[in-house]
Amino acid sequence: MHLAQKGTVGDVYNFADSNDTDQGSVNKLLEPIFGIKTSFQGYLKSKAATSIAMKTVAEVANEMHLKPWSDLCKAKGIVNSPLTPYLDEELLYNNPLSVDGNKITTTGFSYKHPKMTEADIRESINYFIALKFFPAGVI
Repeated sequence: MHLAQKGTVGDVYNFADSNDTDQGSVNKLLEPIFGIKTSFQGYLKSKAATSIAMKTVAEVANEMHLKPWSDLCKAKGIVNSPLTPYLDEELLYNNPLSVDGNKITTTGFSYKHPKMTEADIRESINYFIALKFFPAGVI
């Protein structure tokens, strides 16, 4: 509704934070939530993987995550969930590493949550737990 009134027809506006959020900064928020250690390969390694073997990258990621996710959901009584760790190979091609969310702010729009925080992620997870789409007791 905001853009219908304040945006320019034909322009593209992204909804994304203005903090240069990347995989590394998101990983740092996920580590304390799940008690895990993550890693961020960075641009060069990501580009090398893109040009070398994206199918293998997707297959390895899926092998590592799909069965444990399925087992966890089953153990917690979740029969069906729209949430999945499945990574489609196509998602790894020709996708920008970041999205600039600043343009929409020039229209007077402001974000309720301008920066991703651990509390925001926990709130989202708890929302999905309440819907029985995410296993309770994981966080």
